[in-house]
Amino acid sequence: MRLSGMKLNELERVLAGLKSAGAPSPALEQYPTPARIAAAIVFDAAMRGDVAGRSIADLGCGAGIFAIASVLMGCAFAEGFDSDPAAVAAAEENARQSLPRSMRKRVQFVKEDIGHVGGRYDTVFQNPPFGAQRRNADVPFIRKALEIGSSIYTMHQAVAREFVERRVEQLGGAVEFEKSFTYEMPWMFAFHTRKVRKFELILFKVVKIHR
Repeated sequence: MRLSGMKLNELERVLAGLKSAGAPSPALEQYPTPARIAAAIVFDAAMRGDVAGRSIADLGCGAGIFAIASVLMGCAFAEGFDSDPAAVAAAEENARQSLPRSMRKRVQFVKEDIGHVGGRYDTVFQNPPFGAQRRNADVPFIRKALEIGSSIYTMHQAVAREFVERRVEQLGGAVEFEKSFTYEMPWMFAFHTRKVRKFELILFKVVKIHR
């Protein structure tokens, strides 16, 4: 398939230069998506026809990495949503710094709680809270993604695989494929006991089933 946008290594290089969303909140589980992983996800989605010319939502956008990557890969429009105003401000600054002027009009970021996000989008990207601090914190994101999107790329801890698959089915979706990534979480909060913790994440490609 012909791609609109960058090569994978070029995309990763740009995303690696994005600034973080400021002081992360443990309650919100604001763990950033590494450039390596975000680039691989969006590039693969573009190869599958889910980015170029499409409308994109980035739920819990943080510093805007999925939305910005989607613009660089040729989406029609990308909109990022986050409840944290500091994250939205960081995402806006990242867009100004990383996108050519001609592309900036194709992305915007909105301060909004996940439950209040509306609209319709071709593709949704999200790295939701894992639920370590607040049980089932990822469920509202799965529900909203299936409500507003047709193709969903959502990341979760591997230990939650069966839970996510079951909840997706309950909410009217189907898992099209899964892909594993190793996530290296740096020390970020006082309760962390190691400088780096490695664990497995699973990317789920989910599609809405029209009933």
